[in-house]
Amino acid sequence: MASTCGLGSYPKPHLPRYTAVNEDALKECRRKLQSLELALLQYIISPVRALVLSASIADPAHRRKLRELTGLGWSIVAATPGGKAGEEGGVRFAPITVSGGSEADPSALRWSGRAIRRLLTDTRPDLVSVEAEPTTQAADATSRESARLRIPLTLFSTQSLPTQRGFLANRRYLRTLGRASGVAGINSLATALLRAGAPGVPAAVLPAVGVVPPSPPHREPHDGLRMAYVGRLVPERGAESLLRVCGQLMGTWTLHVAGTGPEQEALEGLAQRLGLASRIRWLGVLSRSQVAALWSEVDCLVAPSRATPTWVDGWSEVMLDAMGHEVAVVAARTGALPEIIGDAGIGYDNDEEFLVRLQELVSDPSRIRTLGQAGRRRVLEHYVDAAVARATDAFWREVLGARRAQ
Repeated sequence: MASTCGLGSYPKPHLPRYTAVNEDALKECRRKLQSLELALLQYIISPVRALVLSASIADPAHRRKLRELTGLGWSIVAATPGGKAGEEGGVRFAPITVSGGSEADPSALRWSGRAIRRLLTDTRPDLVSVEAEPTTQAADATSRESARLRIPLTLFSTQSLPTQRGFLANRRYLRTLGRASGVAGINSLATALLRAGAPGVPAAVLPAVGVVPPSPPHREPHDGLRMAYVGRLVPERGAESLLRVCGQLMGTWTLHVAGTGPEQEALEGLAQRLGLASRIRWLGVLSRSQVAALWSEVDCLVAPSRATPTWVDGWSEVMLDAMGHEVAVVAARTGALPEIIGDAGIGYDNDEEFLVRLQELVSDPSRIRTLGQAGRRRVLEHYVDAAVARATDAFWREVLGARRAQ
């Protein structure tokens, strides 16, 4: 018997005889490979299609984010309530037939389900984004048609407090959320409420619209702390506590009050009794341009809001406007105010701390410039249109990735 250890015991391998390759077949293989490579390249670099349904797109300010998204690889179709079809800045506008509602109350608009279905069928987007509350008919109709076509859909909400709904309204709300592939709230409170109705899907905190930061204003040197309050004079805005805290401040300061409301007469009387009348300027309601001019005259914005069982400060355009103008912000830690200012402003939990923080600014004016610059940096990093578009892009792509993984 031959040894099983020696190489000679194994049979020689059989080597197939190679024949000449058919040149035509080789060319055909190369052609198909090139076609596959081209198709893959086109898939990689082609824009991702998104349909955005929003009643607010009629406002040009709400279109800037969409234009920025086109620069991030998105092909955007914006569905608007009525109006004219067209294209602007790379964004295609598609009017949808609506009924009911009004410009003052767009949430009551009834969007044509048939028109939504036709638009979805014609455009075949990779993703649908509904910028309307999940309780609205628009969100219900769009989510239903998107689910029928198996198109991932995201929902957006500004609702920052739990709401009591009737049986049918709550049923539609949960049904709409159940069809969502992703949810986004204007603040963490709104996002948490959406998560409760749509667990397990990607969630994000996204501003509804970006801001356009102005050039830093020029401020003339002055003595003392110049503060501004901008908003309605109603109990939940905390103007009364502001006056009482100011009554205890030591040093030089002034307060500009921009706004009116049912509390104004009582507040003016309180200022008189506290001996503050000479330090306070009551400006009434100001236009946008007048508010912009105000920022060059003041050092800090005070936001003494107070949450109630039925109201919370869920967003503040005024605060972002002030920060963009390098105005320092002192705000109550309530609602969404802490997450807006982050570490670029001063927060407080009660009136005693409010007094301490304001007194620190009166005693050390050098902090005002540092806080103002930090606030502007935060706006540029998180709240301009380009930043909002980047955050939206990341969220949408997360939603698409999660959908593909299912």
